[in-house]
Amino acid sequence: MTASSEIIPDRPLVDDEALLALANLLQGGIRPRRRTLWFVLLDGERRPLPLVVHVDLVPELPDPAGLGNLGRSWHQVLRGEPGASVLLVLERPGPGDPSFEDRAWHAALRSAAAEQGLTVAAFFLATADGVAALAPEEARDETTDDARRGAPHEAPPRPVPGVRPRWPRAVPTRRR
Repeated sequence: MTASSEIIPDRPLVDDEALLALANLLQGGIRPRRRTLWFVLLDGERRPLPLVVHVDLVPELPDPAGLGNLGRSWHQVLRGEPGASVLLVLERPGPGDPSFEDRAWHAALRSAAAEQGLTVAAFFLATADGVAALAPEEARDETTDDARRGAPHEAPPRPVPGVRPRWPRAVPTRRR
């Protein structure tokens, strides 16, 4: 992978290709085995700070309390830095098509950044199929959009942790 050749310390990431190169460098071409969130904070000139953070054991759906803490930590590091932003990479196993959960994370992370006066420079999804950018319009909360339109939203059933689904049992037959 030659993406790392485009990353030069103290040089601004001026375009989408440079941001993608950094996301590829973070992902490292590895097939993800679990959901992980990577983030890189960028100063006002879009230079990466010398801090790359990865969060393991990321739940399937975002937790509002955890996101609030994350946003506040971004703000603490970047306070006093006008125009600061954050680059996000959500890594997960499976195919590269963005799922409902991916879009929920995208929306929640953009919201957490916005609450702290930060922008998201880019949001990438890293899967076994590679790294791909998700556009800001893909960061919508589908349940909220449907509720605003008054349309019923039928989300796929989600498993409850610690509870096994009950499948219909076969009717016992008598042996002769």
